[in-house]
Amino acid sequence: MARCIYETGTDEHFRPPHVPMMSFEDFQAYSQVKAYDVISSGHFRRHLAASRENGDQWAVLMYNRQNKVSNRVREVFALVAQLSTPKSLHMQKICKDVMSCAQPPIKVLTGESVCSLTGVKAEHCIDLTRAGKNSREVFVHPRFWHFFVLLWFCAKLEYVIRACTKQWLEARKITPVPERYTTICEEFTEDNTGFNEQLFRVLERALQYTTLSLKIYRDKYALQPVLCAPEEYIAQRDDAEPTDT
Repeated sequence: MARCIYETGTDEHFRPPHVPMMSFEDFQAYSQVKAYDVISSGHFRRHLAASRENGDQWAVLMYNRQNKVSNRVREVFALVAQLSTPKSLHMQKICKDVMSCAQPPIKVLTGESVCSLTGVKAEHCIDLTRAGKNSREVFVHPRFWHFFVLLWFCAKLEYVIRACTKQWLEARKITPVPERYTTICEEFTEDNTGFNEQLFRVLERALQYTTLSLKIYRDKYALQPVLCAPEEYIAQRDDAEPTDT
């Protein structure tokens, strides 16, 4: 299978200072790996792995670039895992539920509800309740909607790209067959370059917003040292210690 169309190069316009380790080319590589894998029914992933093992430069570069995006997404998961203090565990559970949900958190309630994070009543809360017989109701103030939607997008990035690829195939009424994999991948890239640029901008915003918010929340409820004796006690103890005669 050919390498499809994976172009190198840089574009500083898509490299803002708050995301120094990820460029548009990195995201394009990530998107192509996921999309081409859908189009080829898994063949492209194996082709990429074999080509990288053989030392093919295009495959090494494509793998490294898509890995930068994966690492940025893993950073979000890692920050959620760090919400492990007693006061932040509730927030961690809500985040994990949102990140593992198949659907984005877009259900808005009518009337007034109590926010699960603040305990304050508010109108038009966002319903984050997990589907299940024994699930507890989780409603959050509408001001948190932006955070949870972007958190979901970061966690479900691969799912979004794969779903968009399947939708493109269905809209074009294309049934991929091995002899047309390369051609279809080229057509997909040509049709979706502009869409990829839009997704990249959303991902930049999502990573910036979620990582900053999670770090602030984590640090706010971080455990502080409580076993240090007060200075007054240390001073009194020093005064009371006997001296050698």
